[in-house]
Amino acid sequence: MQFFAMSAPLSISPPNSPDASPLRASPEGVETGAPRVTLRNSFAHPYDSAIAAARTCYAPRLIGAEEITEKQRVNIGAATFFSGHHTVFQHAHFEFGLENISRQFVWSFLHAHPFYNSEQQSQRYVRLDRAQAYVPPEEGAFGAEERAIYERAIARAWEAYRDLTQILRPDARGILGDIWHLSEMSHPRRVDKVERQAEKRAIEVARYVLPVAAFTTMVHTLSGIVLHRLWRMQPACDTPAEARQVIGEMVECVRAKDPEFFDRFGTEPMEDPPEWGISRRLSSDGAAFDREFDAD
Repeated sequence: MQFFAMSAPLSISPPNSPDASPLRASPEGVETGAPRVTLRNSFAHPYDSAIAAARTCYAPRLIGAEEITEKQRVNIGAATFFSGHHTVFQHAHFEFGLENISRQFVWSFLHAHPFYNSEQQSQRYVRLDRAQAYVPPEEGAFGAEERAIYERAIARAWEAYRDLTQILRPDARGILGDIWHLSEMSHPRRVDKVERQAEKRAIEVARYVLPVAAFTTMVHTLSGIVLHRLWRMQPACDTPAEARQVIGEMVECVRAKDPEFFDRFGTEPMEDPPEWGISRRLSSDGAAFDREFDAD
């Protein structure tokens, strides 16, 4: 992302610092906590840069962000955004650090939309010793009893992960030893290398029993217009509660940097995407929906 001018990074607290949200451990040994969102890098003036890009389309020269006036912010900003000329808001990019988020949220929402860049903590090469996972809040049908069942399932999955790692390591060591011709006369460094590689191969296979709620850490970069779209569509995924929390914090990070980038347009998340209403009507009375659809 070095091809555009970046502002200085915001201050970031290390994961184990007093400022970081601590994880709470359940009686089952499952650690959970609130997601942690940090804005690592961004444009110096995201909103004015978008307006300057829009002005450049109809100017005889390149327009700079420092030239933008309040009148242009109001008129050009609204004209471009609400007319669908969203490419001007795609220039500004935001680089986020995301911690304590589930892999299901990443897969079903962040990585289900195009135009992003992610670097995610590897389950193949990072051994996950602690059972750290997303636990939904107790609301609606998810009460204390359901939470206990959920946490027991996560704890059992992690126990199976540890067991599989121990079971697979000797076989992986033997196979790699044969490939690299390991013997009692081999150099200690060669022996250590085989041990390290055997560990990696063991956890690479064992990771498939880990739950999709397992926490991950990642760097996620996206454009301003993609963030607007995620903000609008956050309930339209398999993890709506988590999406509302994480995307909400991402938007607040941008608002702290440049309030105008969101506040100028008054957009809010769609609480009930249109297709949900269609689905409910189909399930209740499909024949009536057919008649209404044909009439339209």
